[in-house]
Amino acid sequence: MKATTIFTTLAAVLPACAVPTARSTGDSFGGIAIHSGSPVHLSSINANGNSFWLNKETSSYCPNTTVTSCPQGKYTSFTGGNNTLSLSVEVPGGQRVYVAADGSLGYTIPHGSVSGSQNVSYTGFALKDSGIHLQYKNADWIAVPIGTAYKVYAAAAENAPKNGTSFAFRVQAGDAAFGAWEYL
Repeated sequence: MKATTIFTTLAAVLPACAVPTARSTGDSFGGIAIHSGSPVHLSSINANGNSFWLNKETSSYCPNTTVTSCPQGKYTSFTGGNNTLSLSVEVPGGQRVYVAADGSLGYTIPHGSVSGSQNVSYTGFALKDSGIHLQYKNADWIAVPIGTAYKVYAAAAENAPKNGTSFAFRVQAGDAAFGAWEYL
């Protein structure tokens, strides 16, 4: 049986949520860690404290005194994936995603600047496998335990830690135009 026939058959019998859908680089999306049998498998990738984490809640903010309605901000939402990556936010100036000098995956403070004089890389992100897999410089990610959570690092970064659990960043379809007003 051909692979395309098998996939078509599986798509017909599995629930719609079980079959990944292709994403374009303009759509917003969330992410989960994929590494079967590991403690990070199926953990959501969340923005918190200008870093990305597994097993740590998303941290977001809405200035309800100046904005009449804000997105929930409960989940981390991304946009891009065609060399650059951003958080899907409403705040003017946005929030860009980067890989820091230590290899950690981070994001700018609201309005787009990096705090301090960090050496960061804003390019090298790509959606692969028909848009369902996010990589940095053609490589996956590393989750390093810190307390009960795991900090996310780019495996391809020059100074990435060697300890930790490798995982694939599986893109999950977003259901809102923006994930939050801004992420903290």
